[in-house]
Amino acid sequence: MLSGFYTIASGMMSNQKNLDTIGNNMLNVETTGFRGQKVICSAFEKEMMSINDGSGSKVLGDGKGSPAVVIDSIESLFQSGVIKSTGRGLDVAINGDGFFNVTGDDGITYMTRDGGFNLDTEGYLVLPGVGRVVGESGYIKAVSSDAVISADGTASNASGTKLGKIKITAPTDYSTLERAANGMFTSVNAVPVSNSYQLIQSSLEGSNVNLNMELTKLVAAQRAFQSCSSALSTIDTLNRKAAQQLASI
Repeated sequence: MLSGFYTIASGMMSNQKNLDTIGNNMLNVETTGFRGQKVICSAFEKEMMSINDGSGSKVLGDGKGSPAVVIDSIESLFQSGVIKSTGRGLDVAINGDGFFNVTGDDGITYMTRDGGFNLDTEGYLVLPGVGRVVGESGYIKAVSSDAVISADGTASNASGTKLGKIKITAPTDYSTLERAANGMFTSVNAVPVSNSYQLIQSSLEGSNVNLNMELTKLVAAQRAFQSCSSALSTIDTLNRKAAQQLASI
């Protein structure tokens, strides 16, 4: 019976994590530049499930090979979202590869697809609530909201004077990106992107979450969780009956 407990408990935990991930995706379906996630699971035989304590390594349960579901990782999905026109000059979308770079108040450089920029009190281009937008030669001082941003990221004022160029970078390996708050990322191996993107002014990129797909996955995960819960109740009932029979002998 113990092997059944381990199998069902692992199923409940993995399905609960899946539900949490799907719920977070759905919650951020309208978040600019948000990248959805998915849970990656695999099955392991019981012999591979062991614990280490003071007495050494011990196999969990009875060691008869009952399978368990283990969460390998939670992966971010990096396909592009839909770009929509906003008519606001400080909104910028990336069409193609790469991320904007923003220096947070904590000094960390964050990577994001959210281009809903604004100006701070000193006239610098900022991502509200995060920090200043990084340019290829430092921060970009736009002064007024009538700046013109070209496809390669060059920002100019209304008279044509260049103010700087928005820095676009991408990691050499997307699996090394570390997810941060508000749908942003950090990376230790980001490099400048040159010819595989265009910036679109007065537009924003939506999240890449497909709400219909997430709803379908939500229903499936809920049913799987409920099935595990019912199975756990059944095993618990059988165990109690077995214990009562043993007690009556």
